[in-house]
Amino acid sequence: MDSMTGRERVWKALNHQVPDRVPQDFGSRGSGIGLAGYEELKKRLGVETPTEVLDSRLGLAVIDESILSRFQIDTRYVYMKAAASWDPKTNAREDTFVDEWGATLKRPKGGFYYDHVGFPLKEATLDALKAHRWPDPDDPTRYEGLRETARSYYERGYAVGSYMKGTWETTWILRGVEQAMMDMVLEPEFFHALADKASEILARMVENFLGEVGEYLQFFCVTCDLGTQVAPMISPDDYKAKVRPYEKRIFETVKRKSRAKVAQHSCGAIFKIIPHLIDAGIDILNPIQTSAKGMDTALLKREFGKDLCFWGGIDTQKILPDGTPEDVEKEVQRVIRDLSPGGGFLFGPTHDIQTFTPVENIIAMYESGMKYGRY
Repeated sequence: MDSMTGRERVWKALNHQVPDRVPQDFGSRGSGIGLAGYEELKKRLGVETPTEVLDSRLGLAVIDESILSRFQIDTRYVYMKAAASWDPKTNAREDTFVDEWGATLKRPKGGFYYDHVGFPLKEATLDALKAHRWPDPDDPTRYEGLRETARSYYERGYAVGSYMKGTWETTWILRGVEQAMMDMVLEPEFFHALADKASEILARMVENFLGEVGEYLQFFCVTCDLGTQVAPMISPDDYKAKVRPYEKRIFETVKRKSRAKVAQHSCGAIFKIIPHLIDAGIDILNPIQTSAKGMDTALLKREFGKDLCFWGGIDTQKILPDGTPEDVEKEVQRVIRDLSPGGGFLFGPTHDIQTFTPVENIIAMYESGMKYGRY
């Protein structure tokens, strides 16, 4: 029988201490499950509760409490909301909508996600920044009811976490990935002004959000994808000079307004950038994309385990969708063996579990996590 609550277990692990077992995570915007796959999981587990949508852009489901309990999930999440005044301008025929930053998203026919296809900042000018309609971080409707939700999870013994997009990814939303990367080199004054404005708004959102829920939060994750399958998207020097100052503004806000640990979400091969992430003040690295070049779990623990906790690690690119339950069990054993010594590990997938992942592999993942995660 477990001797700790989920909150105690996660907090101990995130402080590089050994809990009674490795804590387990499932159900966030970085460790969730696609809607169609979730329906199959519900059928297999006999869950009849109607499905709610967690994130329409990513096509993720809210996971029923009975499933979270079955898999002994230690985490629960609370997110800031869009402003009530936001008009998504939904076009059902084209399957598009407009986000709060003014970007247009479209879901391809037969697809599961919405892609950014229209970017509101067409010109790399300071006048364009001034004229843009920015989200209002002080709109109180973003934060209504969140305190009660966070307190409820906290009092029930769960570790409470949250997610939000960071500055670097917000520049993509406004300019497009390729254009934002070119701006860094060709339009540096504009890029820095854009990143500064975006980080100002995001940090203010975090400040307001934590004013409501900060006392109940154990960890807060900022998404900032920096890696491709084989290498960082940008050089470590460019991250340090052109991205880190703006992400750090958000990290510092989290630490000033709460005792929550700061997590950095980045997919891809980011080994060379990790020292700069540590210098920026992050406590946790997520999601540990083990299928990317150089992201070996034993090496990561050996090189960075004193400074970082690791969150994720179970491969959603190859092992979970294409392996057998036996393959999944072996991978869980390996990742727990590599990342759990001395604490510092929160078990979960390396990103959202994809739609065609066999249900038996999802079950094998979490049952193996419970089986092999005992200290």
